[in-house]
Amino acid sequence: MMRVGGTPYRCYNGTMTTRARTRVTALALAAVVVLGVAGVSAVRAGAPPELPPIPPEELLASSLEAMAAPFTISGDVTSRIDIGLPDLPGTLGGSGTGLGGLVTAIVGTQHFKVWRSPDGVRVARVADLAEQVVVADREEAWFWDSNGMTAVRLDPAALERDGARDPALAGVVAPTRADLTGWIRDALAALEPYAQVSVAGTVEVAGRAAYDLVLMPTPGPTLIGQVAVAIDAETRLPLRFSVTPKGTTDAAVEVGFDAVSFDPIDPGMFAFDPPEGARVSGFAPPADRQPEGPMAADGLGAIPPGDVMTFGEGFSTRIAVRLSAPLPEEASALLPYAGPLFSAIVVEDGGDTWLLVGPVPVATLERDADRLP
Repeated sequence: MMRVGGTPYRCYNGTMTTRARTRVTALALAAVVVLGVAGVSAVRAGAPPELPPIPPEELLASSLEAMAAPFTISGDVTSRIDIGLPDLPGTLGGSGTGLGGLVTAIVGTQHFKVWRSPDGVRVARVADLAEQVVVADREEAWFWDSNGMTAVRLDPAALERDGARDPALAGVVAPTRADLTGWIRDALAALEPYAQVSVAGTVEVAGRAAYDLVLMPTPGPTLIGQVAVAIDAETRLPLRFSVTPKGTTDAAVEVGFDAVSFDPIDPGMFAFDPPEGARVSGFAPPADRQPEGPMAADGLGAIPPGDVMTFGEGFSTRIAVRLSAPLPEEASALLPYAGPLFSAIVVEDGGDTWLLVGPVPVATLERDADRLP
């Protein structure tokens, strides 16, 4: 008999067990949201810039091409994320740890400084009296937390595999999902067949003229109403990214540059030497797990083949993961979760515990649970 819910079950994922790992994961996730999208603080006042008309298919193709080529970008980024998660104890950069710190690093309004070039990636989350940084060059990657004077050397093998996904990073050891440009490129290419693509007009983002590309999902169970990307008219790189739930005009996710530059970046920006007095540690997958499988590149441990299932396609894609170690109690307390953009449930079936997540209502995930092996 299968039971659905959160409280009666232990969720399994043996990763977020130490303060250092929690903070690394939190900043990596935050960096995923930040780097490669841009312009939350776009200048919305005044007349939109005058740009020559362009067919949406041509605009999208040119942007995908620009993101696939080597490029340089840097600037100040603001993210505003409201996905309905409750306030949790623990803050990144404060004394708290656990899921609360991870959530704090992602939701609400966050400020970042970013640098990205073929030489490396640097993403710094700026908080009151503290800074967390993920930095990588061609040889190594680090996480730095000024609050605890903690430097964590990230697993180079996993990060190289992640960086190899993005031809524009050619040889760069990218922080775990810290460079979103390749991810955005892959996502746009994957979603295009399941969307009505249009150019909604022109906008000004961080002082740059841009086209407003909009993807509206074709009919389906998805909670996503539209995805909008402001594409720089000159470089064709993304300058703003937002996701709006169905039934509203208010974006739940909006990320982008307040100020942006395409000038060359000194390669030294991507080097890191732990300062004197810092606590230095390494970071690698558990010894009893091989660095293979869908989640190995996230440094969260491998998932054996067959323990991940997908349902649906496009904007309605859902994932089911068979869990094997406890999640924090804070995470268990959140499930089942029904937010404006995605839902998550835990089910127990035949002695196995599964986590199902997707941009669909909980009822859709419950129907998927009936199809688990």
